[in-house]
Amino acid sequence: GLTSNKVRTYLGQLTKITRDLQRLGLHLRMVPLKGVFQKMSRLVRDLSRKSHKQVKLEIRGQSTEMDRRLVEKIGDPLVHMVRNSMDHGLETPEERVAAGNTAEGRIQLSAYHEGGNIVIEIQDDGRGLPRDRILAKAIDKGLVQGDGSHLSDGEVWDLIFHPGFSTAAKVTELSGRGVGMDVVKRNIESMRGRIRVQSEWG
Repeated sequence: GLTSNKVRTYLGQLTKITRDLQRLGLHLRMVPLKGVFQKMSRLVRDLSRKSHKQVKLEIRGQSTEMDRRLVEKIGDPLVHMVRNSMDHGLETPEERVAAGNTAEGRIQLSAYHEGGNIVIEIQDDGRGLPRDRILAKAIDKGLVQGDGSHLSDGEVWDLIFHPGFSTAAKVTELSGRGVGMDVVKRNIESMRGRIRVQSEWG
């Protein structure tokens, strides 16, 4: 109901300044994933020495930006996943060569934008998830009825996120303590994220 052009002009300027401040505030909260990804590089180097495995880490999209709070939260789940790739995924050089692969294993860590979301992927060229061993463990723990043949691969992969679930033959310094994947899932979901697992044997 204002009739003063001067007041309307001032209100228009105030709206523009407020919008600019909001945009600036959002931008200040955004930080690149570079710092977290570099920590993974050090982790792979250390674990490679301890496990006597030859591993090359490839990093892509480390300039991808996320909210500062989410970047701080994503570190622990990534550590768990990289440890699993090193311990469960990648075989020893001798096992890899015997299977017809190169002695050096590869882990790829990448981040990119997809439809308004940020996707972080961890891939390794190791043996893949052992469907039979996962099912056997799940049946032993009472998580699956029958022989599990009715379950899709996706449903079997979801079993590894149950608390205390591990297929490791023995506990090692790297993993196999039966803690980790349920915590990973909980942490990701607390950030309104979700986990997708894909695996191919061999």
